[in-house]
Amino acid sequence: MDGDLRNEIIALYEAQPDLLSLPGLIFAGVSRLIGAEVVSFSEFHHPSRDFRSMVSVEDDPERRGRAMQAFASHMHSHPFWQYDPAFFGERALRESDFFTEEAFLALPIAREVFLPSGARHMMAVVLTHEHYVVTIVGHRVLGRPPFSEAERDRLEAFRPHMMRSYQQAQERTLAKLTPGERLRLAFPDLTPRQLEVASLIASGKSNEEIATILGTGIDAVKAHVKAIYGKIDLDSRRAMAAVAHTVPPFAKLPPLWKLDLEAWGGRGE
Repeated sequence: MDGDLRNEIIALYEAQPDLLSLPGLIFAGVSRLIGAEVVSFSEFHHPSRDFRSMVSVEDDPERRGRAMQAFASHMHSHPFWQYDPAFFGERALRESDFFTEEAFLALPIAREVFLPSGARHMMAVVLTHEHYVVTIVGHRVLGRPPFSEAERDRLEAFRPHMMRSYQQAQERTLAKLTPGERLRLAFPDLTPRQLEVASLIASGKSNEEIATILGTGIDAVKAHVKAIYGKIDLDSRRAMAAVAHTVPPFAKLPPLWKLDLEAWGGRGE
């Protein structure tokens, strides 16, 4: 293992990041390891064909949003853009592994997404996490050479450490959440008042006790409880307590959908 790779691995673990700070660390580490001007961090939810992406550079939000929608329109034109874990496996793949210079420049996804922003070469790894995947992609601008075999080997060697760090970061994030915060992330459709009632339900309070705590009537509490169960896929107070105290709040959608991070989204056609 070369010294630069070893240093990046040590730095990643020493930082002990949560999910809020992990993308920035990955941006910096991958950029240094493979000489990428831009690094993206994305979560692809294949069941819904949705994705959310963050990039390492400041950009115009409207232009970035348009680029993400254009990417969503063309991402299924080739497995390289779909970030299917069955296709990537544990490999680091480059666009140059699949497209000649002439073929790449003729691609709609190149003309509409990458070239207008100055991006030319890219290399990606896929991290599988339950029912979604995390992708890390390094980009080089026009005029730079393709990623080399040595750089591919470096990113591939860094991949399992990024995957382990992502899993640990999620555990750290969950450990910091209160039961109420878990419920808020698990059920974003609930109103603040409904979340308050749901938190009290999860703590084992009866409807009568909730009415006393909130200073409201029992009928109002029952109406809130009915509305809550109408919005969430749970059928008992015990299930509510399980979500609040033990079940990760990212069971249906990945963290970038729910955490307070600036990310652009899209949906593949």
